[in-house]
Amino acid sequence: MPKAKNVLYAQAGGVTAVINASAAAVIETVQKHPETFGKTYAAINGIKGVLEEELVDLSEIDLATLEKLKYQPGAAFKACRFDLDPLEHNPQQYQRVLEVFKHYDIGYFFYNGGNGSMVTAQKVSDYCCEQGHEVICIGVAKTIDNDLALSHCSPGYGSAAKYLATSFIEATIDILSMHDTSTKFFVMEAMGRNVGWLTLAAGLVKEVIPDAPLLLLPAERPFRREAFLKRLEQLVDEKGYCVCMVSEGLQDENGNYVNITAVEHTIEQDYTQLGGVGQVIAKIAADQLDCKTHCAIPDYLQRSASHCVSLTDWEIAYGAGEAAVLAALEGEHGTLPVVVKTSDTPFNWTFESVTLQDVANLELRVPDEFISEDGMDISEAGLNYLLPLIQGEHRPDYRNGLPEVSPIDFMPVKPCLSAFKAVK
Repeated sequence: MPKAKNVLYAQAGGVTAVINASAAAVIETVQKHPETFGKTYAAINGIKGVLEEELVDLSEIDLATLEKLKYQPGAAFKACRFDLDPLEHNPQQYQRVLEVFKHYDIGYFFYNGGNGSMVTAQKVSDYCCEQGHEVICIGVAKTIDNDLALSHCSPGYGSAAKYLATSFIEATIDILSMHDTSTKFFVMEAMGRNVGWLTLAAGLVKEVIPDAPLLLLPAERPFRREAFLKRLEQLVDEKGYCVCMVSEGLQDENGNYVNITAVEHTIEQDYTQLGGVGQVIAKIAADQLDCKTHCAIPDYLQRSASHCVSLTDWEIAYGAGEAAVLAALEGEHGTLPVVVKTSDTPFNWTFESVTLQDVANLELRVPDEFISEDGMDISEAGLNYLLPLIQGEHRPDYRNGLPEVSPIDFMPVKPCLSAFKAVK
């Protein structure tokens, strides 16, 4: 591999509150090795930005912007919901990626995303290398869903869990104070599609209110209506109220989603948008108890709460970006550094590389031992897993009472190639 090849970094999929910490780590670690890396570019809107030659040059990024990046919510370089089609269906996409990589002399590609994004990263690297343009491609892990296989946890999950647990605890105390004359059932709906890791985070209420009347409905267990209602009535009889967290991807006993918001049709496949199950559960509870109920859907709040970032999670996210660049320096290709726990007390970790092919499209589900036998609560093992991931705080500065997280403007590179429109 020739020395001083240029670097391209891109963000993909749903954001996390710490994805930009990984971006900052990639940029800073690359800057420490000018003998290996040339210019650093970032694509706007992930692989879609590569196709449309929408890039920014980060080679001269200033220290103030780098520091701001470390606290910035959202995706500073605009993450995308866009996948490359199969090569045989759309070879023009791959030819265009190669054209862009050749023009900008890209020798290193760091793709910051979840398991699905790793498929795209693998496709890009395989095609470019087959066409004689060698590109070292390394994944940078992230997802609030915590479903990244082969990793102890996913960068981004700890902060989302911290935010949900904090909000759930506060809401529980609210319901506790009002249930005699008002709401007796409160349900919050967590993201996560087909996994219940974020739903599990509500179990942390036990650390503050050990006897909280809690129901968890993780995606790993089918929704059994009669068992739910029986347990709900029991808790309300005992405590006067009940609080609940439900996975957006909850399914009934026949394997059907309890609720679907929409279905997006694309040329290659359909994408199911989940959501609204919390309102369904609230209605079931209201009809059974004949009482007032409330439902909260944190939605994007749980993945963008920069004011409630876990320091541990931030350090893991920064480490993921750093580990990706170090893997490239070691000559790795087609790999993803994942989190490996090295000790429980204190909680420590390191990064070890797995191949993109091994992790692509796999889904890590909540293990049985983290869920109670009845499927509606967290176990002690689940609490022990969660607690280390939410430790510490990493908050942005505040000005005039508000967080200083205004969008960062980057100077776009003037396009040089012919126009190309990326279409789903």
